Amino acid sequence: MRRKIFANRVYELTLLNKIWNEKGFALVLMYGRRRVGKTRLLMEFSSNKKCIYYTAIEGSYERMCEEFSKIIKKTLNMPVSGDVIEVIEWISEASDEKLLIIIDEFQYLAEADPSFLSRLQRSIDNVLINRNLLLVLCGSSVSFFQKKLLGYRSPIFGRRAVSIKLSPLKFRDIHSFFPEYSIEDLVKVYGIVGGTPAYLLKLDPQKNIEENLYRIIVPNEYLYDEAINFLRQEVREPKTYFNILLSIAEGVKGLSAIARESFIDARSIVKYIALLEELDIVERIRPLGCRRPVFLDFKDNYFRFWFSYIYKYRSMLESGLIDEAIEEIVDTFNTYLSKIFEKLVIEIIPLMFKAKLIPVKPVEIGRWWHKDIEIDCIIRKPGKMTGFIEVKWRNISFNEAEGILMNLEKKSVKTGLTSTQNYYILICKNFEEKTPVKIDEYKIVIDLNGLKPIIF
Repeated sequence: MRRKIFANRVYELTLLNKIWNEKGFALVLMYGRRRVGKTRLLMEFSSNKKCIYYTAIEGSYERMCEEFSKIIKKTLNMPVSGDVIEVIEWISEASDEKLLIIIDEFQYLAEADPSFLSRLQRSIDNVLINRNLLLVLCGSSVSFFQKKLLGYRSPIFGRRAVSIKLSPLKFRDIHSFFPEYSIEDLVKVYGIVGGTPAYLLKLDPQKNIEENLYRIIVPNEYLYDEAINFLRQEVREPKTYFNILLSIAEGVKGLSAIARESFIDARSIVKYIALLEELDIVERIRPLGCRRPVFLDFKDNYFRFWFSYIYKYRSMLESGLIDEAIEEIVDTFNTYLSKIFEKLVIEIIPLMFKAKLIPVKPVEIGRWWHKDIEIDCIIRKPGKMTGFIEVKWRNISFNEAEGILMNLEKKSVKTGLTSTQNYYILICKNFEEKTPVKIDEYKIVIDLNGLKPIIF
């Protein structure tokens, strides 16, 4: 049975409902990469509302006009025909209550008629502005929305009430997909498929992690080829982007080095990276308090896992050596998860502060490195407090924690980011005592069990 889960989009739903409850016309733009949950969010929002929901597909503009009219006839029992914009004007005038019109995959409609956006702008300014209508334009072409709709040269620039870029779910949101999983297993799931709802739904919450691995690494399974299929759909030069992501997975971090390893002119690398950032696949990372150096890392864990493991063992997998490939993955999986855990900790720092697990208000959050010195995370309230954090994906004893925190204190002096009050925090997989626990007044240890209050 296919699972239907709607997980924590509270902010977006609240914003949409606020706009809906205001009288008059409003335009909302919603975009985000495929399978991130846009349609599911809009279906949740549109329930119990008078709504026209139309999903455009590639084709002629005339065909889309016909399909749009059919949807209206079926939904409102209104026999209409003609241009999409004219039909919207007519039904919004005829409606005796507030109307919600959602056009999904809007980029196909706008691209089919080059004059559409200019005509929509005139309609908004002269007609729709006087209607009790919420018009939502949604799409999965991130670059189209950012350049054609949100850019200052767009005909509808300045007409929107709000724009929403929908990103994958955060770590704390995935518990609803796997209600029986331990927090350690949730970290593993997050490290394998990230927060994309469509990917999370491909895993079986009744099976353990190793069993669910088969749903990812077995050829012909949905997630086995999803990374390749996604790039083919979203970018014009998939091989180039493939090489870039492979370089990052192999530990290459600097822009120039990635360009060299990917056989790309160094002057061109920025445009490729920009699109990968738009798609929430990679991100640029700078040491806290510094503009340079800039490193690249995966933002999306599914792509990190795919390029780290599925690509690496593809020959074995396609030769039927599935169990042997899993053995190879298991051998290095804890090392892989250590990177996931470091990024996860940075993600949940605000939640830890709200839950009073850490004392430093996170006005600034980031990693720090210089030459051979690295600190996993630093949080600051500039001029007043700084927290230096070491992250370990392993079991830690009390004596070992003392040594780690002492070394962290020594490293902190070299950052130039210390304050009048400094804290040294160790976050690990398991600690021998119940956490959070204070080693002394300024040294704290927290393990996964100590993080439960902010996850469950």
